[in-house]
Amino acid sequence: MSKVQNKIVSRNQIPFKYRASRPKTVQWAARWFLKLFGWKVEGVVPPVAGNENLIIIAGPHTSNWDGVFGFAAILGLDAKITFFGKHSLFNKPILGRFLKYMGGIPVDKKKPGAGLTDVAIANMKKINGSLIAISPEGTRAKTEKMKSGFLRIAKAVEGQIFLGAFDFGNKTILLDKFYNPTGNIEEDLLWVREYFLQYQAKRPENY
Repeated sequence: MSKVQNKIVSRNQIPFKYRASRPKTVQWAARWFLKLFGWKVEGVVPPVAGNENLIIIAGPHTSNWDGVFGFAAILGLDAKITFFGKHSLFNKPILGRFLKYMGGIPVDKKKPGAGLTDVAIANMKKINGSLIAISPEGTRAKTEKMKSGFLRIAKAVEGQIFLGAFDFGNKTILLDKFYNPTGNIEEDLLWVREYFLQYQAKRPENY
């Protein structure tokens, strides 16, 4: 999988359907933060009409810094993205409010039918055109196998899977391309895992 030179992604490329309309000062501050640390967002924004269900899978996810730069990119692009996190995180006063502001939805895995996959499917079916972001590893700790939730979600809502990546070697968040599942879960998970290997994680030992 060879890398190619990508173009910088700007707010103007985000379809209106997926814009959050946050204050301009917030957008500016997020772009300033990325620039301060030398980070950029490159690639292509998926061409959509506005009523598609998109599942962005981003990796390799090995550190909390993935979230820091990921949130900055979302704010800088003024993108409206739904994501899911442990319900305990949302119970913390400041962090909880921030996560909800960013589009986060708490997930309590101990409740029947309340797992990430089930919650994601239920939320996407409520909306005519939605955009969610998922880490296919399901954790920032080392794991030997990707989780198949994103494949189940895409199939259930007839959604498209789009690949994104954190590349700490080049300080780049990449919006890359669509991935069409083969129907063989093991093959799909292996392909995705190998795809992320071409990018430098913050903590490679955790991938």
